[in-house]
Amino acid sequence: MSRIFPYILGPELYWTVVCLLVRAATKRGQPPTPAVTSWLDDHWAWLPFILTPLTFICLLVPEGSRWWLLLRIDLAIFIGLFWSTSIFVNGMVYHQPSSGPGAGSAYIAIPILGYTFAFVGTLIAAAVFWWRSRSAA
Repeated sequence: MSRIFPYILGPELYWTVVCLLVRAATKRGQPPTPAVTSWLDDHWAWLPFILTPLTFICLLVPEGSRWWLLLRIDLAIFIGLFWSTSIFVNGMVYHQPSSGPGAGSAYIAIPILGYTFAFVGTLIAAAVFWWRSRSAA
């Protein structure tokens, strides 16, 4: 069981939970109301600025290859951020002329910012891995 534990609690499970939480927050199955859309407009930054960097907490799990886990994290961010952004945008589309940039801007801004944070996090993690392997040798 201990050998499977790092794979079960990996970045894929994290992004699955994020997608489920975004789906619950957007109240799927109901038409978006102005109140829900206003709340989503106020909280769109959680996906790229908080939830994307939190994926790197998976590196604290002590078992497994660090480089392989970093690749899994990057793939999970790439797929998970895309799906959660799609769920988020579909939950806030309400087609009102006075709604401002809304969903179209969110569909562009969230992935760009999230992937930028993922790239920076990957560079930092790779530098730490390289530094530790250099000092261990």
